[in-house]
Amino acid sequence: MKKSIVAALLFVELGVWVLKLGQGQAQGEALSGGLSRISIASLGAVGDGATLNTMAIQNAIDQCAKDGGGTVVVPAGRFISGALFLQPGVDFELETGAVLCASTDIKDFPTQQHVRFEGHFSDHASSLLNVEHCDGFKLAGNGELDGNGAAYWKSSAPGGRPRLCEICDSQNVVVSGVRFYNSPSWNLHFYNCRQCVVDQCRFEIAPHAKGPSTDGTDIDSSQGILVTHCFYSVNDDCICLKGNRYDGLHQMPPSPPVEDIHIKDCIFARGQGALSLGTEATIIRNVEFENSVVQGKMPMLRIKFRPDTAGQHYSNIHVQGIRLDGTGRIVSLEPTHGTKVPVSKVPISDASGIVVEDVSGHFGSFGSIAGGSSVAVSDVLFQNIQVGVSQDAQLDAKGVTRLRLDRVKVTGS
Repeated sequence: MKKSIVAALLFVELGVWVLKLGQGQAQGEALSGGLSRISIASLGAVGDGATLNTMAIQNAIDQCAKDGGGTVVVPAGRFISGALFLQPGVDFELETGAVLCASTDIKDFPTQQHVRFEGHFSDHASSLLNVEHCDGFKLAGNGELDGNGAAYWKSSAPGGRPRLCEICDSQNVVVSGVRFYNSPSWNLHFYNCRQCVVDQCRFEIAPHAKGPSTDGTDIDSSQGILVTHCFYSVNDDCICLKGNRYDGLHQMPPSPPVEDIHIKDCIFARGQGALSLGTEATIIRNVEFENSVVQGKMPMLRIKFRPDTAGQHYSNIHVQGIRLDGTGRIVSLEPTHGTKVPVSKVPISDASGIVVEDVSGHFGSFGSIAGGSSVAVSDVLFQNIQVGVSQDAQLDAKGVTRLRLDRVKVTGS
């Protein structure tokens, strides 16, 4: 397909950009010897798992910014904190053995105005790490962000549950090596960001924990995002591409599309979708998902539409080199997800240019790529697929225009 070739070229460009970013980081580190490197312990933070350290850590961030930038360091220990607000030029490092743990008191996460969540802006609880207009920000280290999720999962606070990390209106961001654990809500949320990398991170909740809405990585209205060598075991979508929903369509300035997204070399062990598109979204295009392992009872590719949101256009979605070892659906297109409004009798949204190839292993069922009265689906290719399934080996593709299957063998056990 011509569109998939265009997408491939875009990701070659993204790869070149990532290489340049790595070179730039090395140069930056060599030149940043004079910048501040402030341990939160030096400003009074205590890693005893009991002391509330919000003020001490925020003071470290503010002092680092005042000194001209640098890195705030969390040393080994368990440091309890409420909401923290990063500043431009200040990076955040979690050393080996460091745990930054969310307070269990929702009052430590004050409600902020005009917060982006689920496709619109509203008053919402602040996150543990709040990053806004911080170009070049780096969150790194082998430590952990612990959301103390069990204290929040059954709560119904007016401002909602906190997220572990929200990054907005920023570019050239790197999140590397960090473990995100037991988030009260979404783990890592990008909004209106460009040219960012998430590398060698873990997104987890405790085994058998319910953890509602614990999305792993939400990429919202952002472009040029690379997610690589990450591990996901959560209780909602592992990686979710998001945009506007019906009540956010007229926001100003308009929300940009989700485009040029590259996901590779990841393991998806638990969740409700390895890669999910929507629910709230408008334009998603040029997505590459490759060389990864999908386990558990989750769809490999989940495509969600809201019949109350016109103008949802998903295009140039390329999935390749996936190893399956679970009980989910290979593909799951859901034309009426997330709302109970009457379904339109004419297509108001569409999905096109979907390629799924080089998929092998054992899974639950082939699934569905069929649209509905409100969703048009076209130009879909499945090729070089050899999967054994425990349930339905038939693909539901009713109403798909220009569907092709080439060397596809999906067999029931």
